[in-house]
Amino acid sequence: MSLRITRLNGTLGARVEGIDFAAGLGADLFDALASALWEHQVIAVPARGMSPQQHLQIARHFGEPEHNATEYFQRIEGVPHITVVDSDRGDRADSWHADETFLPAPPMVNLLHAQQLPACGGDTAFISTRAAYAGLSDRMKTLLEGLRGEHDLAMTYEAGWRAGLPLRDKVAAELASGRASLHPVVMRHPANGLPWLNVSPTYTRFLQGLPPLEGSAILDLLFRHMQKPEFGFRYQWNEGDLLIWDQRAAQHYAVRDYEGRRVIHRISVLPRAQGAA
Repeated sequence: MSLRITRLNGTLGARVEGIDFAAGLGADLFDALASALWEHQVIAVPARGMSPQQHLQIARHFGEPEHNATEYFQRIEGVPHITVVDSDRGDRADSWHADETFLPAPPMVNLLHAQQLPACGGDTAFISTRAAYAGLSDRMKTLLEGLRGEHDLAMTYEAGWRAGLPLRDKVAAELASGRASLHPVVMRHPANGLPWLNVSPTYTRFLQGLPPLEGSAILDLLFRHMQKPEFGFRYQWNEGDLLIWDQRAAQHYAVRDYEGRRVIHRISVLPRAQGAA
């Protein structure tokens, strides 16, 4: 099998072609996909013939497929690790984030398989948190070393509450649940050692140990910096595409600019437990 890898953007993104899903999947393919992913951060694979079981098989190469922490999404019968992201149910992710950073060990990789797409629109936008870190001044990099951010799920409900939705009780319940984690603002990727920024406007509530005014100013600067066009890439889906991205080096935003239905099958991959094969 000979794969063709084509860059799609100057900062991140590549298309990987040449996979014959009918012939089955092997270790060499998994290694090639991982190599392309760590280099390009987001890879798109034409995968009309991919089965749910093969979707899960690829995901298992990267780590432990997740039963999604929110328990909100629909599931695929027989493959419970796949969650169904369906616009008809109001499923959306139209804010910049990496998934579930409120967990102590968040997902490392996302694998999304397009099932139904609108006639136009519905792209997924990405920013490279790796490139964003590299684009900071040396003085700012020094300032950020050692800082940690508090990430919590309540922030997503709080945004809806502020917009007028009746979510006050949900915000209170999530805050009381303690579903939150502290993570370093700057982390280094285990596959290549490169640093990346680990904050998002969706989940990062504050910076530990700083006065609120200082912490908010730093977070606001980082959010605006990360969203510069030169760090970004917008992917236009084709039906049947498998889109895989490195959650640690990229954040995403599902663009809500379409009419019609958009259905995606998703698997998120968690780190393997220590000592697991």
